[in-house]
Amino acid sequence: MDLIVFLKIVPAVLGVAGLLTYSMRPREPDPQDDLETLTQAIRKNSVLIGCGALILFSTWLFFRPAPPDHDAALPPERAFVQSLS
Repeated sequence: MDLIVFLKIVPAVLGVAGLLTYSMRPREPDPQDDLETLTQAIRKNSVLIGCGALILFSTWLFFRPAPPDHDAALPPERAFVQSLS
């Protein structure tokens, strides 16, 4: 496995590990306070969205079009100045 493939896989591995860690944690009793319920819901949703985003980012890295192998062409005025020097 080369380094580029490894770097593309890392976000997905972190996302899956986060989902597994969150799903296997011991369940807490239902809170009695509305504020506590709200904070737990926000935490749960942010963990799920964050882990899903990491998995989708890794998927995008695999399926995006390949970047060009050369630098972008210089604008005409910069190319003219470089040709003079």
